[in-house]
Amino acid sequence: MFNEVIKRMSKKAPAAVLFRSLFARVFSDECIDRIFREHKQRQVDGDLLFSSLIRLLTPVISGSLPAVHSSYQEMEEEIGVSHQAVYDKLRGVETPVCEALVRIPGLDLAKVRKQSKTLGRDPIPGYHTFIIDGKRLDATEHRLPETRAMKSAPLPGTVLGLLDMRLEMFVNIVCHPDAYVCERKIVQPLLTSIPKGGLVLVDRNFCDGPLIGDFLRAELYFVVRHHGRSPRWRKIAGCRRIKVGQNARGGTAYEQEIEVLLPGGVWYRVRRITIQLVEPTRDGDTELHLLSNLPSSVSALTIADTYAERWTIETCLEYLAQSLNAEINTLAYPGAALLCFSLALTLYNMMSTLKALLLKFSTASQKPDLSYYYLALEISRTCWAMMNLFDSKYWIQYARMSDAQYVDYCKAIAENANLRRYRKHARGPKRPPPKRISGKRRPHVSTHRILEARKVTA
Repeated sequence: MFNEVIKRMSKKAPAAVLFRSLFARVFSDECIDRIFREHKQRQVDGDLLFSSLIRLLTPVISGSLPAVHSSYQEMEEEIGVSHQAVYDKLRGVETPVCEALVRIPGLDLAKVRKQSKTLGRDPIPGYHTFIIDGKRLDATEHRLPETRAMKSAPLPGTVLGLLDMRLEMFVNIVCHPDAYVCERKIVQPLLTSIPKGGLVLVDRNFCDGPLIGDFLRAELYFVVRHHGRSPRWRKIAGCRRIKVGQNARGGTAYEQEIEVLLPGGVWYRVRRITIQLVEPTRDGDTELHLLSNLPSSVSALTIADTYAERWTIETCLEYLAQSLNAEINTLAYPGAALLCFSLALTLYNMMSTLKALLLKFSTASQKPDLSYYYLALEISRTCWAMMNLFDSKYWIQYARMSDAQYVDYCKAIAENANLRRYRKHARGPKRPPPKRISGKRRPHVSTHRILEARKVTA
């Protein structure tokens, strides 16, 4: 009976079935509890296992259930503790556990991507490219007694993410409970995840001499937007700025060699690429200045176009906001907020792997760009039903498969998937809104009378 039901679901909702098997493979209860035991510092398991907490949060973050308390009511008998014990457990989660919750499942997902040969491209061939960016978590409700009389928005923490462009996944993160922490001061752990010879793309928030020195000690290449005032720099005698052409977006590019000041008073020579933009940035900048230590064999235009790929991480974070409930505004404590965001990053990594598998193995004649929104919609509508219909023991078989066996299973499911159901609908450029007249004297109008007036003037 179960096999017949799963076959029908594989045809009706292949993305959800693949996602559930992937979840069981890289995010089993044993794996989650092991992550907690190996990375906790003071917190203890108690009566509520960490794996039970993750099972409670997953349907909320995926959109299957609207709130943490509604998920608790669904699982109250299984969990066996009070709702206050759940919230106490959430508020006490430590940042090393949150970070490992992304990093360790990411290693298993990377094995699936490599076995299925679904790795993405490098912007510059031969340079394994990574993007680093930070996210200050959105404001929460004023749940803490100290904040209830404040108008200021309470911010529960900061997350730095490391996006691997070959895997199209966040392979490591740094969590910090202080929303005001300087991102440059906490980025160092991410550098240890990047292989020697890798290329790092970062924004001007990360542009300073000590961090450039860290890149060099880690034997990494970098493209960083020049802050202007940091690091201190100087021109080199005889090195003039030269025009090198237009980049892919129509901007005019120039290049010049300069020296920047590193810690210890050392001056280091880098390439400074300037792009005169066709349109100003949202901050009003008409030029972008990039610093890079890439060799001269990589042209300045290529570097300029590669830096534009940095927006990939902004797009990924936008998908988290649109497709997943990554920032639950009722969870005011940093531990709870950071845990939910970390879990959302892992779910995003799974959806990225799922998207790659569907595109790789589908036999459809046309393979459109797939939308994370529609993938998440099918998952949220179907996975909660599967969690109730099928005991968790059913999914253990997928965790026990070898990488080759699991990829063959994914191929069998994805071959007949109708990708049009998940296709992305690109919209045209937004039209500027018309200038509206004041509504002080007439705060509302009748839609019916407007439509009747249209008939008269037609």
